[in-house]
Amino acid sequence: MIMKYFSSETVANAYKNFQGTVTNKSWGVLAIMSQLDSMIVPGRTYTINCCSLSTYIEKLFCLGSKKSYIDNGKEWYVKFSTQWSDFFDKQGQTIPNIFDIIVWAYRSTPFPDNITNEQLIAKFSEDFHLSISDINNTFYKEGKAINYSNSLEPDSIILNKISGKLGTTLSKNITAEGRSVTASPGELSRGPFIQPLYAALETADYILVSQTNFDELYPLGHIPNNPSNNGMSFEQKIFFGTPGSGKSWTIKETYEKDETKVVRTTFHPDTDYAQFVGCYKPKTYGDGDEKKISYEFTPQAFTEAYVKAWSDLENPYYLIIEEINRGNCAQIFGDLFQLLDRNKDGYSEYPIKADHDLREYLELHLPEDNEGIKDGKLCLPPNLSIIASMNTSDQSLFPMDSAFKRRWSWEYVPIDYNNKVSALFKINIDGVPEDWHEFLKTVNEKIKKVTSSEDKQMGNFFIKQSVDEKEFCDKVMFYLWSEVGKDNYQTSDAIFKYYAGAEKEPKEFSFNELYNLKQRTDILKGFIRYIKESEA
Repeated sequence: MIMKYFSSETVANAYKNFQGTVTNKSWGVLAIMSQLDSMIVPGRTYTINCCSLSTYIEKLFCLGSKKSYIDNGKEWYVKFSTQWSDFFDKQGQTIPNIFDIIVWAYRSTPFPDNITNEQLIAKFSEDFHLSISDINNTFYKEGKAINYSNSLEPDSIILNKISGKLGTTLSKNITAEGRSVTASPGELSRGPFIQPLYAALETADYILVSQTNFDELYPLGHIPNNPSNNGMSFEQKIFFGTPGSGKSWTIKETYEKDETKVVRTTFHPDTDYAQFVGCYKPKTYGDGDEKKISYEFTPQAFTEAYVKAWSDLENPYYLIIEEINRGNCAQIFGDLFQLLDRNKDGYSEYPIKADHDLREYLELHLPEDNEGIKDGKLCLPPNLSIIASMNTSDQSLFPMDSAFKRRWSWEYVPIDYNNKVSALFKINIDGVPEDWHEFLKTVNEKIKKVTSSEDKQMGNFFIKQSVDEKEFCDKVMFYLWSEVGKDNYQTSDAIFKYYAGAEKEPKEFSFNELYNLKQRTDILKGFIRYIKESEA
């Protein structure tokens, strides 16, 4: 595989661009984020290895000879507040552009030749433990021209280009010799990146940095009788991506090895708390004149998973929520929202009082004295993971608030144009097979240009197999019309165009015209040709 690096010109431009937007404190926080072991959870104490952090900062902000740090086992401790995502906005003169940060942070990293900007953001999200939603809310994502080089250009070239752009002082971060002005960048207690974080009071609204363990000084009450999580590692993750990118397949392959330990549900616009947790429903007993009706609490997906997990703490259980953003999450979760905050052992940090009906049901169905309903309170156990999927094309149905988003880790499922299975799919038009992947790449580029977004693009498994004309119209063309075409019909951005025969100028058509069987074949052939040629 051909690998490439950011060009020295692109790196120098990135450095120039983030002057005044990404401060030393901002870089200090980013460096800390790179050392975390999970996505950021407000209130959790993270332990940071000093040597690892120092080495990373030295690599990040030293273009001269780098200092070597000895791992003496020292640790620092970090807590993020519930307002931490506002930190970057408060530091610089303007909001930073994420691509300037990415280019500088990965200036020595090789990338595949076909890497996209969205994949760069996905890597940054994973490495710096920031969810995509937090990235969207914190930084500008305005696309920038990113140039690459076939080889890694030395720091001296970057240094010369920075000097040429900014003068001999090279701003407050780097000297003409490639060193930090204040001290060696990685010297935590007096260097310019970490020291200001624990020395400045105003940063305490967003992040606490200390050489003393917060939890030892200010211990929080944990769930009694649950000192151990039995080695369980929970997840609260949302897999997101375009329709057909393989989110459900990824979830199934990753978590559904044992169906007895999985509870599934799908959210929709009418889903409410009762359908997610449970409620009283009528049940009929007996026959004929002896028939009687009684009302019993009927558990739904959340309660079923909750009971299973608390009844068997030795094994992992999974609550799978498909299409989570198609429902009103605030309404569906209600006060269960508080349970999503987990402590370091995997239990809910803030147990909540169960309502009377749910409490009665749990006391009946959980073992006696079970911690899952102790003192009438609910608390998620560490062996219960909650996994969800989300289509980016549906994200406007019920927008999630930032507080809800922060309680999840996020994983982007990209469109895989190299997938060997979907690569075999064909679009059969009048007996002539068209390559699905070739069409998909070009139409997705068209969608991106027309909508200025990748949210409405289609995934490689948008179709599950080769399709004929009718299936292509009913599924693919209908989606393109409803999500993109109808909004741009008879405008300069119209996507529903086709070449009629040998004509050189495309004609516009509507979705309804595809169901005139006499002309459908010609329209589809001309449409595929138009998409290919307009994106050539």
